[in-house]
Formats: sequence, structure tokens, C-alpha cells
Amino acid sequence: MADTISAMANVIRGLVSIILLGLLGTGGWFAYDAYNAREQLHDELVAKTKQIEELNQQNAKLAERNDELVRENAKLNLALRLLKVDHRVAHIDVLDQQEGEQQDGQQRLRTRFRFTEVTTDGDPFGDPNEFTFGCDTIYIVAWVIKYADDLVEQGDPLRSTSVCLFRRVFGEYQEPSEGFPLDAAGSRPSVYSQGNEPSATERDIWANFWQYANNPAKARKEGVRAAHGEAPSIRLDPDRRYRVELRASAGLTIIAEDAKQGPTS
Repeated sequence: MADTISAMANVIRGLVSIILLGLLGTGGWFAYDAYNAREQLHDELVAKTKQIEELNQQNAKLAERNDELVRENAKLNLALRLLKVDHRVAHIDVLDQQEGEQQDGQQRLRTRFRFTEVTTDGDPFGDPNEFTFGCDTIYIVAWVIKYADDLVEQGDPLRSTSVCLFRRVFGEYQEPSEGFPLDAAGSRPSVYSQGNEPSATERDIWANFWQYANNPAKARKEGVRAAHGEAPSIRLDPDRRYRVELRASAGLTIIAEDAKQGPTS
């Protein structure tokens, strides 16, 4: 009997040992698995953190580039606006228009008008000139200097817009050489002076206008894109005001005002 009890006790102790070993093994496996899982999560966290830092750096670079593009776009828009800026340079006021002489079987109109140069603000500058022509269509002859677009875009103080020197005005039935003179050849346009002394470059350009027109290398050296004469024309209506404009990067235009003016003398 005692031997039987002792044998059963040994069996029970063996079973308990096996169970304990199993529990320890299982616990060790869970512990090992938990450790591995923790290490894996740590590695993933480190990787994600690094990825976030890289994305933040890329985002910062993109934001910086976006700021650069915004500034470049603003500069381009400003340059485009500058190139399209119209500067009012003169007014033509029709003072009187009536039937004139009959020539070649046609009745011609007799037109009297006032030509006034103006500042960039549209204010009269210098003494106006009054002319009378036996027609209703006139031509305005001017020497025009167009500077390189990049100088206009940069707002160069001396070369930020095209400039013109009015030479003469003539009617459609006249030879250009028979027209009435405006500014003297070789002089600086008075509207650009306004009390300021012309630079040596300006004096040279206007004094040697046709040399710049016919010498591309000489013109490029001073930033001159083109130098030539222009003669826009307009048919004048009675009691109407017209404005003569010069685009910063282009040439002369004559535009009728929206409303007719009242009688003037």
C-alpha cells in the first residue's frame, strides 16, 4: 500500500513538473514573441518617424519652391503689365470743321485742330500748336525709340518705356515734307525733360537717331531694340478729342475719346 502511494506521488510530481515546464515554456515563448513584437513596433516607429521627417523636408522644399514660383509669377505679371502700359503723349482737339474748297470735283473739308503734348499724367506740357488743313485726315510723324523688353520689364529709370519725338503733322493731300514741324530734329522730346538734364546717352541717341536705326550693334549696346519713324493717321470728326498714346514696348496709336467735347475755340 505504501509503495502504491509512493508511486502515485512520484507520478503526480512528474505530471506537475511537466505542467510547470510546459507553463514556463509557453510563458517564455509568449515573452519572446512579445519582445519580438515590441522590437518590430519600435523599428516600424523609427522607420515611420524617419519617413515623416523626410516628408516634412520635402514639404518644406516644395513650400520654398512654391514661394519662388509665386514671386516669379508676380514678376512676370508685372513685366507683362509694364510691356502693355500705354502712355498718353499728346491730345488732338478738333476746334472747327466745315466745307472748304472744291478740288477735282470733290468737296473737301477744312479742319482746324489743336495739338498738345502732355505729361504721363495727361497734363498739358509746353505750348499747344494749332493747325488748319484742307482735309479731315491727318498724319502724325514721329521718331520712335523702342528699348529692349528686359529693360522695360526691369523698370529701368531711363529706358523703361518707348519714347518718341514728334517731327511733323501733314494732311492727306500734302507731301510729308510739306507738313508743319513739331519738335526739332535732333532735339530731346521736351515732355521727357521736365527740368532734367538729358544723359549723354540720350543726347547721343536723339542727335544720331538714324545711326542707331541703321547700326544694330550700336543700338544693342544702348539697349535699343528698334529706332524708326512712324506716321499713324486718323480721320478727324468735328468737336472730338483724340489721344495719342505710346505703348511701353510698342509704337504710337491715335484713339478717339468716348464722348465728343463741347465747342472750343
